[in-house]
Amino acid sequence: MRHLLLFWLGVCLTSTAWAGAPSRPLPLPEAGIPDPARLVLPVSALTVVEGGTASFSVALSRDPFVPVTVTVERTDGDEDLTVREGASLTFDSATWSTPQQVVLAAAKDADSEDGTATFTLSAPYLESRTVIATEADQDPLAPVFTTVPVTQAVVAAPYRLVVHAKGRPAATYALRTAPPGMSLDALGHLTWTPSQTGEVDVAVVASNGQQPDAELAFRLVVGRDQPPVARITAPFEGARVPAGWADYSCGCADDVGCVSAEFWVDGQRLQTQEGPGPSYSFGGAPGRWDTTGLAPGEHLLYVLVTDTLGQQASSVIMVCVACPEPDAGTATDGGTLPRGDDEGDDVVACGCGAGALAPAVWTVLGLLGLRARRRRS
Repeated sequence: MRHLLLFWLGVCLTSTAWAGAPSRPLPLPEAGIPDPARLVLPVSALTVVEGGTASFSVALSRDPFVPVTVTVERTDGDEDLTVREGASLTFDSATWSTPQQVVLAAAKDADSEDGTATFTLSAPYLESRTVIATEADQDPLAPVFTTVPVTQAVVAAPYRLVVHAKGRPAATYALRTAPPGMSLDALGHLTWTPSQTGEVDVAVVASNGQQPDAELAFRLVVGRDQPPVARITAPFEGARVPAGWADYSCGCADDVGCVSAEFWVDGQRLQTQEGPGPSYSFGGAPGRWDTTGLAPGEHLLYVLVTDTLGQQASSVIMVCVACPEPDAGTATDGGTLPRGDDEGDDVVACGCGAGALAPAVWTVLGLLGLRARRRRS
């Protein structure tokens, strides 16, 4: 009987194919409870001008089949923000998709701060939703600076700072104390290119007709450009790199900023990545270094980074491409090449002089060092 039943099911499922219909089985409808209705709100936050109102709409995502009452109430925040209209909304099979309005009001108050409040919309068996309302205070407000100034600058490198002061009405800016050549536009963009080292005092004043004016005063220390610091971040010194796609990346730290990184393998420059950094990757993203063209064995990786003013720094490591893993039963050093105390800055005690690659390694290092010295001179 069991075999007969299975045979009958097979005939039923494949009968459409015999009749010329597509042989791919048709999907069966999923049985179960339909998705519950959800509250639909076009916004999650809005601004209410002090003394005025603002509104948002509410609807349901589907027919609730039975009447649903949605309540709207302030559950946290400034008591000056209230529900003026729409504290209770009813939806049924005829009105579930029609948006209904909730009107919030912001009462006038004595302070000059922008208050906030959280309003929660809830209904039985529905997931609650919240709306954050912010009161836009209209009372005049004397300016107050919110900017934290950068107090370090570099000779011959443009110094830029955007100053901002909170106030009503919006503030205008002026330089009260400044070194020669420093400028400040109406939007608060401060620019200057130092020509010598030393310390200078800067004072910016913000005013909007309300007293007192605000002042941002600071001392700017100007120093000479320092060379960048380069470091190969992937792979690590002595790593076993698989044949195929691998990560070849570096970092560049500088007092002004970096502009490019060159990627070298065994004395050949393969690629230059340009941009502000501080991270660079071969191919523009991690994992885009194709090692299939390299012979199995040790290889020298070298990166050369350049900062905004043309100073350079390098980092070099040795890796092993497509090297077999050591046998589990033999005494080995754990699968890494010999290395020194420096992790990626110099080749120290790496065993480079023991193999056939040694002459090439030291030749490459000498040429790259000479090239870097010529650029700095």
